[in-house]
Amino acid sequence: MYFDLVNHDKVRNFRIPNLITFYKFKEKVAIEFDVPVKFQRFWVWEKRDNDTYRPLRPLTSVEEQRRVGELTDYLDKKRKREEVLRLFLEVELDLDLQPVAPPLKSKEDVLLFFKLYDPWKEELCYVGRLFVKLHEKPSRILKKLNKMAGFNPNEKIILFEETKSESCTMCVPISKKLTFLCSKLRDGDIICFQKSEKIEQCHCPDVPSFFEYLNSKGDFVDGRPRLQTIIRDVHVTWLPQSRINITQEQATHVEVICPQEPNLVEAEMNSSLSSFDALFADIQSLLEVKAGEAINSSCLQNSVPSTDDEITNARKIVKQCLDMRLASFIESGRTREFKHAVSVMLAVNSFPDSEVDEVTKFLDDLNKTCERYMGAEQDIREAEQNVRSVIELKTSLKQLSFKFIPTRNRAEEVNREIADMERQLAERKVEKAQLQSNLEDLAGKATASRQALINAELDKEPLWLKKVEAEKTVDNTEKSWESLKEHCYPFLQ
Repeated sequence: MYFDLVNHDKVRNFRIPNLITFYKFKEKVAIEFDVPVKFQRFWVWEKRDNDTYRPLRPLTSVEEQRRVGELTDYLDKKRKREEVLRLFLEVELDLDLQPVAPPLKSKEDVLLFFKLYDPWKEELCYVGRLFVKLHEKPSRILKKLNKMAGFNPNEKIILFEETKSESCTMCVPISKKLTFLCSKLRDGDIICFQKSEKIEQCHCPDVPSFFEYLNSKGDFVDGRPRLQTIIRDVHVTWLPQSRINITQEQATHVEVICPQEPNLVEAEMNSSLSSFDALFADIQSLLEVKAGEAINSSCLQNSVPSTDDEITNARKIVKQCLDMRLASFIESGRTREFKHAVSVMLAVNSFPDSEVDEVTKFLDDLNKTCERYMGAEQDIREAEQNVRSVIELKTSLKQLSFKFIPTRNRAEEVNREIADMERQLAERKVEKAQLQSNLEDLAGKATASRQALINAELDKEPLWLKKVEAEKTVDNTEKSWESLKEHCYPFLQ
C-alpha cells in the first residue's frame, strides 16, 4: 500500500484463551519471532477520525499484568465492542540485528514513521522510524533521514506529513523552522521526504503531485493505494509492528506483525533480476512522463473537450471544490484536478465574458494563492502556539513560585542545621586536642614512673643485703654496749 502503515488483513495471527495472562502471550510471541519477552514493547493501535490506523501509546505495566480477555474488555470500554484487538510490537535491534531493550519514552518523545519518495521511479518506500522530541525541530534529524535513504549526510531534503481528507490521500508540507509540537505531530504520524531539487522532467516531481496523481488515477486496492516497497537495508527498513485480534469467546484470536527474516530464495531471484527491473522501470518512467506531458499540454492549451460527459464532469468537479472550505480544498490535493476542470469550462465558454478574465487570472494565480493561504494559516498557528506557550510558561512559573518558598525555607533550615553541626564539630575538635594534650602529659609521667620503678627493682636486692648486714652490726653493737654496762656499773656504786 502507498498509504498508511500496514494491511491488517495480512498479518500473523494467534488464537489465545481469554484466561491466559498477557505475559504468557508475550512468551508465545518470543518463540514465534525470536524476540525475548524483556525486549518486547506493545502499543495500542488507534483508528483515527480519517479512518487511518496509527500506533497510539505503549501498553502500561499494569495493563500487561491483566489476562488477555480482561485487557480486551479494558481497552474496549470507551468504544464500540470489537472482535479484534490490534496491537503494535516495537522491536529495537542493535548493530548485529539482535533485539535489545526499547528506549525509555517520556511525554516529550514521539514515535514517527518515515517514507522515501523517488520521483524518477515514482516509488514511495518505507525506510524506518525514529523517536523525536516534541520541542525539537526537524533539522535535528535530517542527517539520520539522509542515512536511512542512503543520501549524503548534508543532502537537502523536504518533508511532508502524510494524512487523509475524506477519500483522498494527501500530504502537508512540514516546516523545518517549526518544532514537531508546532507542526502538531504525534505518535504514529508518517513523514514522507525526498531530495530538495527541482525536477521538471518527471511526471510527479514531488510527493504532493504523486498523491494527486494517485487520487485522480484511482490506483487503489481495497480503498487504499498500492505501496511499492524496496528493501534497501534490512537494518532500517524492517517495520516492527504487532496486531492482536481477540474474540470474546472461549479463545482469543491474536494477529501480530513483527520483523521478518528475508526469504533467501526470493532474495537471490530479486538480485539476479534487479538489473532488468531497473531498466524497465526507467522505460516505464519515461513513458509515463511523456503521457503526463501530453495530458498537461492538453490542459494548458484549453483544448475543447470531445464529449458532453467530460464537460458535465468538469462542472461537477468545480462545484464540489467550490463547495469546500478553502483550507479543505487545499488539503484535499485537488488543485490540479480543479484547474483542469475550470480550463474545460473556459474552453466551452461556460462563463460570461465579463467573468472570463477574472476566472483566468484566478486560475493562473491559484498555486501562489494557495501557498500564500497556507503560509498565512501557518503564521496563525505559530501565533496561537506562541500564545499557548506563553500561557504554559506562566502556569509553569506559578507552580515553581508555589514550590519556591517552602523549598527555600527548608534550604535555610538545613543551612542552620549544618552551621550548628559545624560549630559542634569545631568544639569537639578543640576538646579532642585538649584531651590529646592531657593524654600526652599522662603518658610522659607514666613513662618516667615506670623507669623509676624498674631502677628501684634493680637496686632492691643489694640494698636488702646491705640492710641485713647493717642490722647485724646494730645488734652486735647494742650487745657490746649492754655488756659494757654490766662490767662498769659495779664500779660506779
